[in-house]
Amino acid sequence: MRINPCIFKAYDIRGKYPTELNEMAAEKIGHALAVYLSKKYRARGLEILVCRDLRISSAPLRAALAKGIISTGCNVIDGGIGTTPFFYFLMHKIKPDGGVMITASHNPKEYNGFKLRGRGDIPILGGTGLEKIVALTQRTHVKSTAPKGSVLLCKDYRDDYVKFLGHGITIPNRLRVVVDAAGGATSLFLPRLLSRFSNFIYKPLFFEPDGSFKRHLPNPFLPDAQVYAKEELKSDGFNFGVIFDGDGDRIVFLDEKGGFVHPDYIAALLAEEELKTKPGSWFVFTANTSKNAWEYIQERGGKIRISRVGYVFMQGAMKKTSALIGSEISGHYCFKDFFNDDSALLAFLRLADLLSRTKRPLSQLIKAVERYVTSEEMNFSVQDKGTVLKRVQDFYQDGKISRLDGISVDFPDWWFNLRPSNTEPYIRLVMEAKTQEMYDEKMKELERIIGKR
Repeated sequence: MRINPCIFKAYDIRGKYPTELNEMAAEKIGHALAVYLSKKYRARGLEILVCRDLRISSAPLRAALAKGIISTGCNVIDGGIGTTPFFYFLMHKIKPDGGVMITASHNPKEYNGFKLRGRGDIPILGGTGLEKIVALTQRTHVKSTAPKGSVLLCKDYRDDYVKFLGHGITIPNRLRVVVDAAGGATSLFLPRLLSRFSNFIYKPLFFEPDGSFKRHLPNPFLPDAQVYAKEELKSDGFNFGVIFDGDGDRIVFLDEKGGFVHPDYIAALLAEEELKTKPGSWFVFTANTSKNAWEYIQERGGKIRISRVGYVFMQGAMKKTSALIGSEISGHYCFKDFFNDDSALLAFLRLADLLSRTKRPLSQLIKAVERYVTSEEMNFSVQDKGTVLKRVQDFYQDGKISRLDGISVDFPDWWFNLRPSNTEPYIRLVMEAKTQEMYDEKMKELERIIGKR
């Protein structure tokens, strides 16, 4: 049987279990990955780290993936259950020849997937090796004549990980926080991590591991996923709230009133703290993030690099500029101190440390960042993305135009970014204006040019 090609995405492997991604596919992918890495590094008996999240399907997929890997003579280092950032930590800690994180991140319970890495925690993506692995999976499975490899248990590095995350964090004054783990893998680390700080008082929501996400979906940006934390924040005395996704690489922040806080505004506050001791530092934002954040950081002496949307582009820009933080509106926060990878827990701890040092509430800090009326990222269903982009560019040719990611057009009082989705028939729009009147006028204008949502 051949693997359903729909599971191979630009940045990872992902599909519904078991109709699209199943044990057969996992075994073939494991075999293909091991063959690919063995050829790439011209070595045998490689060690490949495998971790998984809490999804019910992750255990059978791990067993099948490991079977495929060891059939080539390579060894599996079983990292057990953890978050995706914990997987990144292990990749740097034990330095295997490759790695696989089994997760579907924020997707519903019926999904699962694989994130692939090579030596040095280098992502294996479309254009950097994933297409070769795909080709290997399509071949007839040939039994290897090499002796089978072994599955080796990884040393328990959870205490090392918690110590690493908590380095430099003191929480000098009392905080009360609502923490929603969504039943995801972050729940395995939160109690151990937060117990390090005597001033950190928290209300735990859904800390019981739940691979079926019965209480709410593992996407913290969905309104239904925010209901429980917002309800708790109605009680007086909480400083802020957070909601994690299923694999701990994305986070949503709520202010003390339960209001949603834009991720780029959080990044702006974290950048401001960094600039107090590291003036002139670089920070990376994607082309669809808010100018509120860019300008706030620049006013405080920081430097901004804009990258295309997508993990690989942001990480590349961070490495080129030695940027301290990279941020996407999807709730990913990457840190130079975390190997340029994303860590929701690190973003959480650093904001908590910041708030424990100020008497100003989070909502008030955010007010200082805001200066534009800002839209959410909106999807427009279109048949011909290229035609729409050309039509928009021609209409706004008097503006300052960038084609870094889709099209960004900048005017003195407003700007927008319009970019095509790589995987869906959508064009995505983000727009900002200095006044509500200007925002309403230009949004109607753009909707006329692009078409109905």
